[in-house]
Amino acid sequence: MNGFERRKEQKKESIRQAAIELFKVFGFGKVSIGDIAHKANVSHVTIYNHFGSKDGLVRDVVRTVLSGLVAKSGEIIYGDKPYLEKLEAIIFSKAELAGQYQGELMKTAVRDYPEMAQLIETMWQNEIDKLIDDLVEEGREKGYIHKGLSQQAIKLYFEIIRNGAFSSLETISQLQVDSKLAEDLNSLFLFGLVGRDIKSE
Repeated sequence: MNGFERRKEQKKESIRQAAIELFKVFGFGKVSIGDIAHKANVSHVTIYNHFGSKDGLVRDVVRTVLSGLVAKSGEIIYGDKPYLEKLEAIIFSKAELAGQYQGELMKTAVRDYPEMAQLIETMWQNEIDKLIDDLVEEGREKGYIHKGLSQQAIKLYFEIIRNGAFSSLETISQLQVDSKLAEDLNSLFLFGLVGRDIKSE
């Protein structure tokens, strides 16, 4: 990469980071190109040259945030924490993500940008799915997940949790402030209504 290309990428990244910071505080809808240009100290034209439109910038931000989630999930799953702590960390990371951007991230990606919904699904199938397989296998080896359960049933269970637990902003808010609730969800996730208490582990 030559000097011109490096400066171009640096400017693009500065715009992206400015947008992310503003979106986190105000949500996607209330932030204008002018707001982003002012924060990034660039012109409106520069933003349009790099991203084409505000919609293009939003799509780029969603891709960046989702890629960050995949990377963060991988660090958790392949890290050295005890298994139950990994599950709790995964729950909190999803709750934190879903609660950002004034609760607009998933809503915007799925409702307003159909191609983003496809991107999320593709990333889930190609990347998150592999992470979950490895997390499940570790759970089997350590005795947290019953070895008689089929992989298909476990994946369906994950899908139900993915589509249900974080669809409510009220639930997301509760998870962000109530660690006991997240702990209880871990227990339900692993052991069901009639099972072991994670505090006894």
